[in-house]
Amino acid sequence: MTSVSTSQLTLNFEPSVAERFASLEAFIAFRAQATAKSMKSQAADMDLSPSVLSRKLNPNEGDTARFTLRDLESWLESTGEASAVIEYLAAKYLDSDKARHSRALSQAEQLLKQLATVLPALRESA
Repeated sequence: MTSVSTSQLTLNFEPSVAERFASLEAFIAFRAQATAKSMKSQAADMDLSPSVLSRKLNPNEGDTARFTLRDLESWLESTGEASAVIEYLAAKYLDSDKARHSRALSQAEQLLKQLATVLPALRESA
Protein backbone atom coordinates (compact mmCIF):
# COMPACT_ATOMS: atom_id res chain seq x y z
CA MET A 1 0.00 0.00 0.00
CA THR A 2 1.38 3.41 -0.91
CA SER A 3 1.00 6.34 1.40
CA VAL A 4 -0.04 9.73 0.18
CA SER A 5 1.57 12.77 1.74
CA THR A 6 -0.68 14.54 4.21
CA SER A 7 0.76 17.94 3.35
CA GLN A 8 -1.51 20.17 1.36
CA LEU A 9 -0.60 22.21 -1.69
CA THR A 10 -1.47 25.88 -1.30
CA LEU A 11 -1.46 28.41 -4.12
CA ASN A 12 -1.54 32.10 -3.37
CA PHE A 13 -2.94 34.32 -6.12
CA GLU A 14 -3.26 37.42 -3.94
CA PRO A 15 -1.55 40.49 -5.37
CA SER A 16 1.33 41.88 -3.35
CA VAL A 17 0.76 44.87 -1.12
CA ALA A 18 2.53 47.10 -3.65
CA GLU A 19 0.26 45.81 -6.41
CA ARG A 20 -2.90 46.52 -4.40
CA PHE A 21 -1.99 50.12 -3.57
CA ALA A 22 -0.67 52.47 -6.25
CA SER A 23 0.93 54.86 -3.77
CA LEU A 24 2.16 55.09 -0.20
CA GLU A 25 -0.57 57.69 0.34
CA ALA A 26 -3.28 55.17 -0.63
CA PHE A 27 -1.67 52.48 1.54
CA ILE A 28 -1.53 54.73 4.59
CA ALA A 29 -5.15 55.82 4.09
CA PHE A 30 -6.12 52.13 4.07
CA ARG A 31 -3.97 51.26 7.11
CA ALA A 32 -5.35 54.21 9.06
CA GLN A 33 -8.82 52.70 8.67
CA ALA A 34 -7.70 49.09 9.23
CA THR A 35 -5.56 49.55 12.33
CA ALA A 36 -6.97 48.78 15.76
CA LYS A 37 -6.61 52.39 16.87
CA SER A 38 -9.57 54.58 15.93
CA MET A 39 -9.16 57.50 13.54
CA LYS A 40 -10.29 59.81 16.34
CA SER A 41 -7.45 58.58 18.58
CA GLN A 42 -4.93 58.79 15.76
CA ALA A 43 -5.97 62.37 15.02
CA ALA A 44 -5.75 63.33 18.70
CA ASP A 45 -2.25 61.80 18.96
CA MET A 46 -1.24 63.83 15.91
CA ASP A 47 -2.77 67.01 17.35
CA LEU A 48 -5.28 67.17 14.49
CA SER A 49 -9.04 67.04 14.32
CA PRO A 50 -10.48 63.81 12.88
CA SER A 51 -11.84 65.74 9.88
CA VAL A 52 -8.43 67.27 9.09
CA LEU A 53 -6.75 63.86 9.33
CA SER A 54 -9.41 62.42 7.04
CA ARG A 55 -8.89 65.25 4.53
CA LYS A 56 -5.11 64.74 4.62
CA LEU A 57 -5.44 60.98 4.07
CA ASN A 58 -8.06 61.31 1.33
CA PRO A 59 -7.43 64.64 -0.42
CA ASN A 60 -9.90 65.97 -2.95
CA GLU A 61 -8.79 67.85 -6.00
CA GLY A 62 -8.09 71.45 -5.03
CA ASP A 63 -7.85 70.61 -1.32
CA THR A 64 -4.80 72.17 0.31
CA ALA A 65 -4.60 69.70 3.21
CA ARG A 66 -1.67 67.37 2.52
CA PHE A 67 -0.22 64.45 4.48
CA THR A 68 3.36 65.59 5.10
CA LEU A 69 6.44 63.71 6.23
CA ARG A 70 5.95 65.25 9.65
CA ASP A 71 2.40 63.84 9.62
CA LEU A 72 3.80 60.46 8.61
CA GLU A 73 6.16 60.40 11.59
CA SER A 74 3.36 61.40 13.96
CA TRP A 75 1.05 58.80 12.46
CA LEU A 76 3.69 56.07 12.80
CA GLU A 77 4.23 57.00 16.46
CA SER A 78 0.48 56.91 17.05
CA THR A 79 -0.31 53.64 15.30
CA GLY A 80 2.88 51.61 15.48
CA GLU A 81 2.42 50.76 11.78
CA ALA A 82 6.09 51.29 10.85
CA SER A 83 6.65 47.65 9.88
CA ALA A 84 3.64 47.71 7.52
CA VAL A 85 4.89 50.91 5.86
CA ILE A 86 8.41 49.48 5.52
CA GLU A 87 6.96 46.27 4.05
CA TYR A 88 5.03 48.32 1.48
CA LEU A 89 8.09 50.40 0.53
CA ALA A 90 10.32 47.33 0.30
CA ALA A 91 7.81 45.49 -1.87
CA LYS A 92 7.42 48.48 -4.16
CA TYR A 93 11.01 49.69 -4.47
CA LEU A 94 13.37 46.87 -3.49
CA ASP A 95 11.73 44.07 -5.43
CA SER A 96 12.29 44.17 -9.19
CA ASP A 97 10.09 42.61 -11.85
CA LYS A 98 12.95 40.27 -12.72
CA ALA A 99 13.27 39.09 -9.09
CA ARG A 100 9.49 38.54 -8.81
CA HIS A 101 9.50 36.60 -12.09
CA SER A 102 12.42 34.48 -10.93
CA ARG A 103 10.66 33.70 -7.63
CA ALA A 104 7.42 32.80 -9.42
CA LEU A 105 9.30 30.53 -11.81
CA SER A 106 11.09 28.83 -8.93
CA GLN A 107 7.79 28.30 -7.08
CA ALA A 108 6.21 26.85 -10.23
CA GLU A 109 9.11 24.45 -10.65
CA GLN A 110 8.80 23.31 -7.02
CA LEU A 111 5.05 22.82 -7.43
CA LEU A 112 5.60 20.75 -10.57
CA LYS A 113 8.06 18.52 -8.70
CA GLN A 114 5.51 18.03 -5.90
CA LEU A 115 2.77 17.24 -8.39
CA ALA A 116 5.01 14.76 -10.19
CA THR A 117 5.51 12.81 -6.95
CA VAL A 118 1.88 12.97 -5.80
CA LEU A 119 0.12 12.15 -9.09
CA PRO A 120 1.29 8.50 -9.36
CA ALA A 121 0.13 7.83 -5.80
CA LEU A 122 -3.23 9.41 -6.51
CA ARG A 123 -3.63 7.32 -9.68
CA GLU A 124 -2.90 4.13 -7.74
CA SER A 125 -5.43 4.92 -5.04
CA ALA A 126 -8.20 5.75 -7.53
